[in-house]
Amino acid sequence: MLTHFSTSILILGSLLFGSPFTTTSVVAAQEQEQGLLTSARVLTVDEQQEALNFILNKTHESGYSAIGLLDLETEPAVLSMRNSTSVPTSHFAFTFGLNRMLHDLFADAHLRVEVDAIVADATYATLDGLCLSWLTGDEPRLINSCETESARVGDVVTSMGGRTPADIFAMLQETIPHEQDFFLRALPQSWLVREDFLSYFGVLNDDSASVDLILTRDGVQRDVFVSIPLALAHTNGTTPNPSFVSFEVQNETSTAVFKLDECIFNMEYMVVLQDFWSTVDANKNVDTVVLDLRNNRGGSFLVATAFLQYITRDPYTLFDIKQRQSDEFCNQTPALCDPQTIGFLQSQGIDISNEVYDLPGSVLSIFLSQIAGSPSSLDLFNGTLYVLTSGVTFSSAHLFAAVIQRNNFGTLVGTPTGNTPNFWGNLLQFSVPNTDLTYYLTTTRTELNSTDGNDEGLDAIYPDILVPTTREDVLAGRDAQLEYVLEKNTPNTNGPATSTMPPTSSPDISGAPSTSYKSKNSKSHKSKKSKISKSYKSKNSKYHKSKKSKISRSYKSKSSKSHKSKKSKISWSYKSKSTKPKKNGKNTRY
Repeated sequence: MLTHFSTSILILGSLLFGSPFTTTSVVAAQEQEQGLLTSARVLTVDEQQEALNFILNKTHESGYSAIGLLDLETEPAVLSMRNSTSVPTSHFAFTFGLNRMLHDLFADAHLRVEVDAIVADATYATLDGLCLSWLTGDEPRLINSCETESARVGDVVTSMGGRTPADIFAMLQETIPHEQDFFLRALPQSWLVREDFLSYFGVLNDDSASVDLILTRDGVQRDVFVSIPLALAHTNGTTPNPSFVSFEVQNETSTAVFKLDECIFNMEYMVVLQDFWSTVDANKNVDTVVLDLRNNRGGSFLVATAFLQYITRDPYTLFDIKQRQSDEFCNQTPALCDPQTIGFLQSQGIDISNEVYDLPGSVLSIFLSQIAGSPSSLDLFNGTLYVLTSGVTFSSAHLFAAVIQRNNFGTLVGTPTGNTPNFWGNLLQFSVPNTDLTYYLTTTRTELNSTDGNDEGLDAIYPDILVPTTREDVLAGRDAQLEYVLEKNTPNTNGPATSTMPPTSSPDISGAPSTSYKSKNSKSHKSKKSKISKSYKSKNSKYHKSKKSKISRSYKSKSSKSHKSKKSKISWSYKSKSTKPKKNGKNTRY
């Protein structure tokens, strides 16, 4: 049984650092007017001003006077937003206006307003069957990764409703709160084809029911003109919820793959984690573990603490925290403000008399270890650990990867993460009146303890080995990052190994693995799968209710020499064109 104090720690752990992409409140969807998109409904001047005042008041009440914004109403971004509420406007325009204001104020990827996920799934139309992902290169590019009647896998978008992908990406940069561009390139796929984003981009046809696309197909510079209709998602409420955690073991490559799509610390996670490491321990053939965080947008860092107990028993470097206190923080997390918790913090030398108090990593480790429990009796894993990352890897998943890299526990493979090394998290949530919006407000500053002092100016946690997903990978249904690792572990029987690193000049997908992009009604390519000696996936978990799309992974191995090195540095051929952290103090607030 958890004690009162350990329950407090559990709450703290579950907050570090909740993803802004998951909502827990259910907002009743308003009835859709005949012939009118849900996101296009008009908000009156009074409705807008009430919603704006609510957001500003919650921001101020929750401790933002500590960052120097004593009077939000005098900030240019707020004045501009206030002026825009002087006339009736659409829900989608108001939403993007709020996010533009929040980005200008804080440049914080966690702090944003977002349409409630349940409302969006039930009432917001999308481009039927289309799956668009960002490619990187000299200019932003969009690729389709689902087979539809109008578009094929691998089609590159030349124009959407008369706008180029570069135009659309620039609009995202202006209005989506972010810390760097890797995050923007990894926004949820559903957003780019949803009616509110399409309306904001100004790409809908006059009927507000379709979008004209110009596509380049088969690598040939010829345009295919298609018109994609908007349609509501076909949901009947019976779609099973795939588990957020699973694993597979491959004897032929001596590799075990642990896939974690959300940082949820609960009984299901602990059962799967124990079974995974027990399987690895019993299978003496397995000498490589792959931790797949490419589709993980965060949650509780406790999942990392529990995982790493099978890697080391020694103390390791974590991160420091600056925690902002407020009445609202105590209202939403009362266990963290009660006398017992405060007494523990004071016993560790923490001065909580200030509005913002410091919690060093050494004390945080005590909090986390209290919940993770006693270390397993299994032998420590002494093989090679790889961590797969992408721009989707965010918040606690970003910290998970960073802690592994900075303590030299393993090698990161993939593309850069979606956060800057130091960022804000630990979210408060508010339902915004008169809207379908949830307001996510951050309270905790996380500061990674750098081992080399080189964090200044970094815009992400960069992988040790850059392996992007190319258009060729999408066409072939190939999981580029996982395949890279598996090739390293496949015994060489055909002579010298050849390099599997894709050319860094080739455009790549900056988000999740290509083989996760598969339409429900797809007629598309089917990837070859190598034999799996053991697979564990928890289905329809009673512990986890959020909706997730299924992941289809392709394991395709080539012969190469076994790779045991901990690090393999490469030179980078591209840099993010992201907005640099602001130097006026607004991006280093406490």
